[in-house]
Amino acid sequence: MKSALIKGCLFLLASFIRLIPKALVPWIASLYSVLAPRLMKRDQRLIEENVNRVYKLPGQSSFSTTFQSQVFRSQALVALETFKHQLSRRDLIQVAGLDELGREVERLSAPGKGMIVATAHHGSWEMVASLTAKVSGKTFVALAKPSKLPEFTEVLDKLRGRGNTQILWTDSKNLLRDMMKTLKQGGNLGFVMDQKPEGRVGPIVDFLGQPTEFVAGPAKLAARHQSAVIAIFCMRTGPWEYRIVSETVVEAAHEISDEQVLTQKMATAITKAIQLYPEQWVWNYKRWRTLKTQSEKKAELEAASAAVLS
Repeated sequence: MKSALIKGCLFLLASFIRLIPKALVPWIASLYSVLAPRLMKRDQRLIEENVNRVYKLPGQSSFSTTFQSQVFRSQALVALETFKHQLSRRDLIQVAGLDELGREVERLSAPGKGMIVATAHHGSWEMVASLTAKVSGKTFVALAKPSKLPEFTEVLDKLRGRGNTQILWTDSKNLLRDMMKTLKQGGNLGFVMDQKPEGRVGPIVDFLGQPTEFVAGPAKLAARHQSAVIAIFCMRTGPWEYRIVSETVVEAAHEISDEQVLTQKMATAITKAIQLYPEQWVWNYKRWRTLKTQSEKKAELEAASAAVLS
């Protein structure tokens, strides 16, 4: 009963998004940007904290409050335009830069090595997969975390399938095998890399000027298979207009085995993209924690030892 109710609500939501006139989308986004800081206090606080961390500006500053509104508005615009585009039978969004991306993807493709695509929760990351599949002529294979609502996961899976995207769920027992198979078959394997690694275990790199733990998987695979790595982002440039931007991180057969070096190169590419359109990154995410220095860790260990001895 509960599952049927959730599916019914998702169907109504999809129908609502499909029926919204294009002209109303910016009005809805502007209304959302006004209401969200008042109704979504946790998200507002996280944006405030992250802006303070990266830009060293307090939440009460005019920059921070204006930026918070811009982030919420951008998220609403991108989400509504992306989902209306995916749900429509015709192309509602114009994308620039596809020819350049196609040439670069073709150049980087290497038999038996595949290609690793690094992206982030920036702009329309959902469209990165479908557009890469379009220019390469290959199914795009992407890692994704299942939603807490299985019904929502099912809906997203169907939408992504329409864009020639196959999802490898991170809770699958065959995940590693499927990733390696994709690369060995010369496929494109995508990672949304700006989330915290599982168990907070991963190389610490510089990201937006902050020491940040990153997922290790993409670098491990790139080092093992000597696969090319390309960073791709789909950024909103205007109403129903986007630009696909890419940066080659390493070529195929790059001979780099240091996972720290590879991860830093990917983090740097993501940082550059965020700096182009900072309001399009998901700032309302608990990305950072206070990293302890070696002296702080040593002091904690000594305190713990003293407590045991006493």
